[in-house]
Amino acid sequence: MKKGFQMFTVRELLTDKQSMFTVFKKVREIGYDTIQGYLLPFITLKEYKELTDTIGFENCSLDASFEAMRSDPKVINQIINDASFLGVDQISIGTLPMEYRENESGFRKYAQEINVIAKNLKKEGKKLLYHPHALEFFSFGGGFKGIDIILEETDPEGFWFCLDTHWLVGGGVNIVDWLYKVKGRMKTIHYKDYAIIGGAIKIEEIHKRFAEVGEGNIDWEKIIAASKDIGIEYAIVEQDICPGNPLDSLKTSFNNMIKFHV
Repeated sequence: MKKGFQMFTVRELLTDKQSMFTVFKKVREIGYDTIQGYLLPFITLKEYKELTDTIGFENCSLDASFEAMRSDPKVINQIINDASFLGVDQISIGTLPMEYRENESGFRKYAQEINVIAKNLKKEGKKLLYHPHALEFFSFGGGFKGIDIILEETDPEGFWFCLDTHWLVGGGVNIVDWLYKVKGRMKTIHYKDYAIIGGAIKIEEIHKRFAEVGEGNIDWEKIIAASKDIGIEYAIVEQDICPGNPLDSLKTSFNNMIKFHV
């Protein structure tokens, strides 16, 4: 698997194009070869591509707005062109909007709407890429969850997943089981650990943190073996919150992935 990082991890260090160059260069020196990034207000797509090409990063996806693509077919065409320019076939969207998250009908409506977008992308050889968090595991009772609707009622040829190890733990499910559920619909995964920490006053409280790969409670050997078995190509480290300098956290995660034979 190629070892990459999600640009969100270092977001606080990116203030202009020069800082992007400096930070990306340091991440590349750690050993990462892939970036899952997005555009910031001070950089164009052309400049971003030139920057990542210069550093030596492969891009694995392009960010897009679900709401914008839903409301205007012209946006879909532009995104397809932008993705081709960047050399990627995955178009990543954010979490489903708030109004769809709280009931079964909302999840079903969301599935219908993303199928329309995915159908247009599929015609051009592109995949819509979705990154679940914990909220998609909203339980309707009887073991049935919102994520089941997203999985079962979307086009497997046009709608793919980018599961996240930390959020699968947060959703209360078995990580390996879910990797096999999306087999054939995922080539990019987010790696970050889930660490239980001190500070709980009541025994019912859960105190956890976003942790570097290998520094928390996740059984990485099983996760990595399953990732390889289902054909994951990009192991992307994304740490939402770091205890110190995010570059140090990225280095720790990279070194531990080497130990785990990623």
